[in-house]
Amino acid sequence: MTATPSSAARPSRSAQSGDSPAAAWLFFKRWLADPWAMGSIAPSSASLRRVIGKNIIRNPDQLVVEFGGGTGAVTRAILEAGVPADKLVSFEIDGELAGYLGERYPDITVYQEDCRKAAALLGAEHTGKVGTVVIGIPMITFPLDFQREVIEATFSILQPGGRFLLYTFMPHSPLNRAALGLQGKRLGFTPLNLPPASVWGYWRG
Repeated sequence: MTATPSSAARPSRSAQSGDSPAAAWLFFKRWLADPWAMGSIAPSSASLRRVIGKNIIRNPDQLVVEFGGGTGAVTRAILEAGVPADKLVSFEIDGELAGYLGERYPDITVYQEDCRKAAALLGAEHTGKVGTVVIGIPMITFPLDFQREVIEATFSILQPGGRFLLYTFMPHSPLNRAALGLQGKRLGFTPLNLPPASVWGYWRG
């Protein structure tokens, strides 16, 4: 786990400089190692980050939590949306990616842990008080039971009536809403991502 308590509200200097070749290479390398877990060959584009950022919802005292931080492309979007670094928590189970994420954004909290442990790791202080969860895990590649567990972990930390975001490269909902007891809609689409991507919002049915 990388945990940094700083209250800085802006990305680090390395993050401000833009997406680096090192990030793209690391992402591609991890994709080669496990394509199903990564879901894409490249980090999220600036256009996708903008769609995600404008759909972040939180009160000033609430966290935003990211499941699947990767190399930090969406982490950057969350910070650029005005979320203070000390209010952003990212879960990234891959050790190499978690290490890179913690170095790139030293002022956020990074857990190298399974996101399904989120409630236990955040503790009672934050459980049920998270404004938005952003899921970067390619959920459609995983079985329904795993999806259900991730979604239960999500709602265990979200504020009552809260919504989570999920970005996908599929032309339709990546989640079976009926099977998972969800309602949801596509909040935005960008053809400028590689591949073209949509952002969906989901809440309890």
